[in-house]
Amino acid sequence: MTSSPQPSPPDQAWQIHPQLLADSVPIINLPLCAIRLLDDARFPWVLLIPRLAAITQWLDVPCKTQHEILDEIQMVSAAINTLFKPVKINLATIGNKVDQLHIHCVARHTHDAAWPDVVWGHGTRHPYNSLQRLARANAIAALLTSLSAPNSHAVR
Repeated sequence: MTSSPQPSPPDQAWQIHPQLLADSVPIINLPLCAIRLLDDARFPWVLLIPRLAAITQWLDVPCKTQHEILDEIQMVSAAINTLFKPVKINLATIGNKVDQLHIHCVARHTHDAAWPDVVWGHGTRHPYNSLQRLARANAIAALLTSLSAPNSHAVR
């Protein structure tokens, strides 16, 4: 995947939950969140994982940090919207199976495998082949890099 120098995580004790590591691949690190592609070719599905140790729920995140994470959610949503032209973007912080706070950002289309229902628990995951996974992660990383550039006005 694309990698570039990133600031140190906000909390050095932070680690990605093993299930999130197993189910996704890295895209890029934004200032607060690790951005990962869920390995399911049925849906353009990105995870934002705030790099904050021992945080399991949104209400546990300090208010100022919530606003900063919302900026990153907006940026990821804009990238997904640009790349995949979805009808809807579903956002959620469910955490029933993985208690580490993570935000799902899923591009939805009327022709996708779960439409109009939610994607969680729908059918069997279809992993990308290696080339598709790399291409999708790199495309998202490139757009997020351009959107997060200091003089970018694309998302503001």
